[in-house]
Amino acid sequence: MAKKTNKPQTVIQDLRIDIRSVDRSRKDLNKWRQAIQSAENILRPSRDLLYNLYEDIILDDHLVSVMAQRRLSITTSSIVFQNDGKEVDSINKLIETEAFEQMLEHIIDSRFWGYSLIKADFTAKKTELVPRAHVVPTKGLVVTRPSDTEGIDYTKPPFTNLYFTAGKENDLGLILIATPLVLIKRGDLSDWAQFNEIFGQPTRVGKYDPNMPGHREQMQEALKEAGALAYLVIPTGSELEHVETGNKTGAADTYGSLYDRMEAGISKVIVGQTMTTENGSSRSQAEVHERVANKISLSDRKFVKRILNEEFRALLLAQGFAEADKGEFQFVDEEELKKSEMLKMDLDIHRTVGPLKKSYYAENYNVEFVDDSDGSPRDEADQPEPENEPEQKKEPVKNKPSRKGLKLVTATDFFV
Repeated sequence: MAKKTNKPQTVIQDLRIDIRSVDRSRKDLNKWRQAIQSAENILRPSRDLLYNLYEDIILDDHLVSVMAQRRLSITTSSIVFQNDGKEVDSINKLIETEAFEQMLEHIIDSRFWGYSLIKADFTAKKTELVPRAHVVPTKGLVVTRPSDTEGIDYTKPPFTNLYFTAGKENDLGLILIATPLVLIKRGDLSDWAQFNEIFGQPTRVGKYDPNMPGHREQMQEALKEAGALAYLVIPTGSELEHVETGNKTGAADTYGSLYDRMEAGISKVIVGQTMTTENGSSRSQAEVHERVANKISLSDRKFVKRILNEEFRALLLAQGFAEADKGEFQFVDEEELKKSEMLKMDLDIHRTVGPLKKSYYAENYNVEFVDDSDGSPRDEADQPEPENEPEQKKEPVKNKPSRKGLKLVTATDFFV
């Protein structure tokens, strides 16, 4: 349980917002331009039209997929709060809550939607997003209705104890760039479906005699009851002709090419490349695209980490979590140990279990050795045998007397 200061907590009432239903009318490029102009208006900026457009755009399947790809790279990563290299258990317990995960989603979503105002009450373990259309970033206000010019200033106490922001004030998010791609993709898909409806199956033509009363109705009824295929009823002597720009296969490929091009553009806008969402053409290109994806993921981590250590840590202190005064939030990679820890483990294995080859260290630690020999029996066997040198004549070694063969000579024996 986190220790809390004795400082009394200020009771903050929820910001009063008049929530209205989302506009689900048909969207086109003209409405996209009008929404941008309304959001960038200097005197009375309003993002209501823009976010209504965004709510409709995020229903695209491909856009949802690539957004989830970036979101999961953050929410599935391990985050710890450390002070001088030691983990702070009380803060780490908050990290494991559902409220913290929701807060991470709101923070990374500001990359897509733009400037976001987030409420985080960790005394009650609750987080929520203030509806973006009711936030005026350039004035620091939350308004009751998107068209209002006056509201509550959330940049001053006591609101700073519960609310923090993510993103830049003038940022309208990456969905702004993806919107025309999604709209063109929808129009292309609609035309493609109509093309398949007309030319994808055979059309029956029924001819009737206009001089015979009721003959047209009889022909139409007969074709209707004969099945669900498309049919036409024309008078006898009339002609029906479909004028095509080319063969049917080529026309269908045109729709498919445009569809794929729009989806590739959406991938580039959100994740910076295409091969992590589609099949790559070669391994080398896939590796390049993967490096781009890793750099974007690293950028997202730095973005989230900066907000946690600056905005969110100050908010925790204001809510009475004194342990947040010293330390910082860090991303921890569970799949790979730190190089120093790995090297320590490898050296222990080298000393206690058995020697490791130099090629292992070169591969895992990116080091080069002057001598690649490991000193192992296999390496010694691989060494070339030395050439036979001409034998040199050796002088015979004289036998040295041993101590056992020596006799003690006395002075009497010497002077016989």
